[in-house]
Amino acid sequence: MILVVDDEPTNRLLVSATLGAFGYGVVEAENGHEALRLVGEHRPDLIVLDLSMPGMDGATFLKALRGEAASDAEVALYTASTPTAAMRDFMTLFDIGYLIPKPCEPEEMLRIVRNALSR
Repeated sequence: MILVVDDEPTNRLLVSATLGAFGYGVVEAENGHEALRLVGEHRPDLIVLDLSMPGMDGATFLKALRGEAASDAEVALYTASTPTAAMRDFMTLFDIGYLIPKPCEPEEMLRIVRNALSR
């Protein structure tokens, strides 16, 4: 199961439709609060996460997620931001090994997701 967390409905639809077309089960959340609830319900193997969201943003969600001993889901950041040293440090701090750029070709997204799920 893959959890897609993004406040933009178009982005969630794009990721969900792409991964669903390749047979992955997908659930969606529009913010960190909803995502935490869905993590408890679905125990996803992978979380595709936007960082910039109103309410509970991606960084706050990750702090809560990593504080939960019951969650060992892989996380892939889904962002339009250019990777910087600060972003790489952030990814290291939260044990995030994958970054899906916005926009992303379906084949590239699938490659990243497959790598994350095989980890």
